Amino acid sequence: MERGPGPDESAGSVPQLLATGEADFGTPTQRGDFHLRDQQVQADDYFFFIVDAFADGSATPHYGDATRLEVTITVRDVVLPQPPSFEKDVLPLLAAKCHDCHSGAVLEAQLDLRTLSEILRGGENGPAVVPGEPHGSLLLDLVASGQMPPAENDRLSADEVALLRRWIKAGTPAEEKTVALPPRAQVTDADRAWWAFQPPRKAVEPAVQNEARVRTAIDRFLLSKLEQQGLAFSPDADKAALIRRAYLDLIGLPPTPAAVDAFLRDERQNAYELLIDELLQSPHYGERWGRHWLDVAGYVDGKLDNDLGTMYPNNGIWRYRDYVIQALNDDMPFDQFLTEQLAGDELVNWREAESFDSRTKSLLIATGFLRNVDDHTDFDQYGIEKRYEVVNETLDMFSTAVLGLTFECCRCHNHKYDPLPQRDYYRLMACFEPAFNPHSWKKPRERYLADVSSKEQAAIDQRNVEIDQQVAELLKTAETLRQEVRQRVLETRLSSIPDLIRHDVQQAVQAKADQRSDVQKYLAEKFAATLTIADSDIEAAFTEHEKTTLKANSDQRSTLSAQKQSYGVIQALWDVGPPPVSHVHRRGNVRAHGVLVQPGFPEILQPASNPVSMTFEGSSGQTSGRRLALARWLTTPHHPLTARVFVNRVWHHHFGRGIVETLGNFGRSGSPPSHPELLDWLAVDFTEHGWSVKRLHRLIMLSTAYRQSSRWAAPGTQESAAAKSGEQIDPENRLLWRMNLRRLEAEIVRDSVLAAAGTLDRTAGGPPVEITNPADGLSEARPTPTPSSPNRRSVYLFARRVYPLKFLEIFDAPIMPVNCTQRTNSATVLQSLAVLNSEFLFVQSDALALRIVATAGPEIEPCVRLGFQIVFARQPTENELEKSVAFLAEQEQGYVTADGAAGKSRQRALADFCQMLLSSSEFLYVE
Repeated sequence: MERGPGPDESAGSVPQLLATGEADFGTPTQRGDFHLRDQQVQADDYFFFIVDAFADGSATPHYGDATRLEVTITVRDVVLPQPPSFEKDVLPLLAAKCHDCHSGAVLEAQLDLRTLSEILRGGENGPAVVPGEPHGSLLLDLVASGQMPPAENDRLSADEVALLRRWIKAGTPAEEKTVALPPRAQVTDADRAWWAFQPPRKAVEPAVQNEARVRTAIDRFLLSKLEQQGLAFSPDADKAALIRRAYLDLIGLPPTPAAVDAFLRDERQNAYELLIDELLQSPHYGERWGRHWLDVAGYVDGKLDNDLGTMYPNNGIWRYRDYVIQALNDDMPFDQFLTEQLAGDELVNWREAESFDSRTKSLLIATGFLRNVDDHTDFDQYGIEKRYEVVNETLDMFSTAVLGLTFECCRCHNHKYDPLPQRDYYRLMACFEPAFNPHSWKKPRERYLADVSSKEQAAIDQRNVEIDQQVAELLKTAETLRQEVRQRVLETRLSSIPDLIRHDVQQAVQAKADQRSDVQKYLAEKFAATLTIADSDIEAAFTEHEKTTLKANSDQRSTLSAQKQSYGVIQALWDVGPPPVSHVHRRGNVRAHGVLVQPGFPEILQPASNPVSMTFEGSSGQTSGRRLALARWLTTPHHPLTARVFVNRVWHHHFGRGIVETLGNFGRSGSPPSHPELLDWLAVDFTEHGWSVKRLHRLIMLSTAYRQSSRWAAPGTQESAAAKSGEQIDPENRLLWRMNLRRLEAEIVRDSVLAAAGTLDRTAGGPPVEITNPADGLSEARPTPTPSSPNRRSVYLFARRVYPLKFLEIFDAPIMPVNCTQRTNSATVLQSLAVLNSEFLFVQSDALALRIVATAGPEIEPCVRLGFQIVFARQPTENELEKSVAFLAEQEQGYVTADGAAGKSRQRALADFCQMLLSSSEFLYVE
């Protein structure tokens, strides 16, 4: 224990050693005590309790090793001095040290230190002092640390800093009658001029010269810009390319040869439109597009994914994945979809429900959106810092996923690029704190809700206890009967032993082995076989009546056990108690409370003349309604970001690039929109038509822009000249004069291989398919029976935060430190090696070869044609057919030569051909 002046980085301090002690911290109950008395205490003395891991002070303990300190202080003979006065003591000090920069016409950081009202109002960084809270007062923080005043010779002395501290601690007493001034605006008109911070407006569709190429309003906005540059749309892709593009975009699976053939034969004018409608109704649509949303939500099936060899399932979180898929299949309006994920628990009074209907369960499951970040707080050694880390990462996920803004740096200071002050970060955090209350924390193992109501759960538990008791009684009855029969068998066998030693033998057998006398050891060994009674001996001794009695007993137990009920678990979010008091954290330090904040929305996203007030609603008095109020604000049609951000994501997944390329950053450090009027038109149209996601897909996919070919035209043609012009004027194709060539995402590569091979298990929903965790890191789906088949769609594989399935990782499946707003799209040598050497590709190539032969027969040419149809959704060209037939013939002959016999050489050659098709760029990319 040491005593000294308060921490002063500029002056340093030399504490006085008061006492030392030691203790062994081996178990939580061990403790060390020591006592001090008769200490002369002066104003501004600090007492330091210091713990070292070793006696020589050479190391400090792991955080939390000494978790409890009890201090009892008795004070006597104390005379409290009068607290400093603002006018008499503090103002002269500020005038001498600070007014050169913080008074009159010169207001650095908009901070005026001439009156207490202005000091309490503060400047750009909020109030300068917080009455009664020295640790939360920015002014004291800056002068005590020596950061202010900037001139070395104007720094405050230790006594002057102590005076300020006492004044703030006493509540900032002053003769001045303070006036509550509004906080200084931290957002300017220039800030509000940034395009993303203004409500979207539906512009008039522009006129174009080539009306024949206009199919939807989208085409007018794009074509108008193209024509300004002397460009035009490329020709439409052929029907085979269009059906493959549509299938892979909407359901993430290639079309079957039968589907391609039917589409090519369909000569109706609206055949393509009908195809889109059909695909939007497929149950596989939700699996495909659900994966996109799960990326931005940071969804994983595991927790504590810190090492390759260990996986810990996050029980019940898979229900959230299924919720997302089902919601998209049902075309749940996006405003409802978002509201349920942020505040589903606040939309229904689930705590007092007699039973949970499907709607109640769905609303609770939806809040799993906010249960996806990494969380280590199950371990007691982690304190409040780790809890706030979970809250901060949840806020980071939410802001990039929904708002398209990077709030992370606002945790410690105002945003460097965007008009996002630190206080807005903590106002937004206050919306979540009733559920994520670090002072009333729910550890991960405490975050489960039963998927039945509390009343149903109590009734089920009670009935199960009663059944267990009845079964136990029946078991006891059965065991009693068995013991009676055993005794009968024993008596029969004892009767065969001579009377003279029968009693001694019985005692010897019953005695414990280590307590037997020599005679008893001899008798026990000699008659062990005679007196050892096996279960089979008892079974053989049952009478018919006893057998009937035991059978009835067993049947009764089975009937009772079958009546037991169970319930699953839901990973849900709910308010854990009354809302806590929320503060700004000075420099992100959770123990340095700054100014108080109320829940609210970022100032830049509200009208300057009419800020949005937070209206709380909820299903009962047991919830704060804060998250629901946030969701209601986010889903107002005029919100600057919600619809824009989501529409831009959908556009990105259809075209390979967003109108705003930085999907999670619409701020000044992000990229500007290539077509701002189009983005606004789409956002407003989206909200005007009920936030329907499927309608948005349809609008995009029916456009001429989407139907364009991505292929280069033959040299010397008019289309080739137009393509050259486009390449020169717009080499990155930001104006969309042709369709972008896109590589399939990792999951779609794997799913397409399985679909082509005919081995895809289309079972939907349920717990994730386990993956292996070998030491070499080459993980694969665990070969277990249905419904956990290793050949199910990739969205149902066990999703890990750091170590995804190796095949998916090679094709850029994301690592999820928090979430993934935008995947990388690489083309690497490792990908080529994976498809050439992967056991997964070997197995699926064999399966595809068997499928082809079963359909087309053993002849080579029909097999080649069918292979192209299955894998590429088209017929081979004459050149491709000729080379493929030659390859198969050569490969087959090579196997015959190597093996010395024909055998399965053709089948093996065909499997090699199939692997070649599945490894090709045409398969891995969508035109």
